[in-house]
Amino acid sequence: MGDFPIVMLGERDFGASIDHVGMANEAGTRAATEHLIAQGCKRIANITGWTLEGVHVVSRRYQGYLDGLAAHGIGLDTSLVALSGMSMEDGRRAVRRLHDSGVPFDGVVAVTDTVAMGVVRGLADVGLRVPEDVRVIGFDDIPESAYTTPTLSSVAPDHRWMAEKAVDLIAARMEDPSRPPKSTRPPSS
Repeated sequence: MGDFPIVMLGERDFGASIDHVGMANEAGTRAATEHLIAQGCKRIANITGWTLEGVHVVSRRYQGYLDGLAAHGIGLDTSLVALSGMSMEDGRRAVRRLHDSGVPFDGVVAVTDTVAMGVVRGLADVGLRVPEDVRVIGFDDIPESAYTTPTLSSVAPDHRWMAEKAVDLIAARMEDPSRPPKSTRPPSS
């Protein structure tokens, strides 16, 4: 990777031996799924990204969804899993396809807040209200989430913790360029 200190943020699946700070993707999505269950949701859809193959943010968040269901003895219903892209329009289209298929659902865990915003729009398009008819949770706690109607519920990853750890790893790499790479995740993951 050259002579520059590098820290990768997020998921890594390319096998590079560099410093890495991960996000609590599984733990966060599991918590979101369990929150919906605690709110009385029985059929929770997962509007996820483009693919579940490999190791990346989408597959890790999907695993958290599966873990949340399993923790409550709820089996996976694949008809509740909708692949989408990562845009608002992708979320809108995915939830409308789900609705149009006739599959009943009362909760949605979306892979990102951006996708969740599209889900909320798609639900409104078909006359369903959030949270009265369907509860929706996104992931990332982006500032725009506070401006949706209703305000979007979201998993808030600890971005400050991630940034502090990345700076710590860069400083450590500058002090000792030959030290073995370190990988760290938030304590809750």
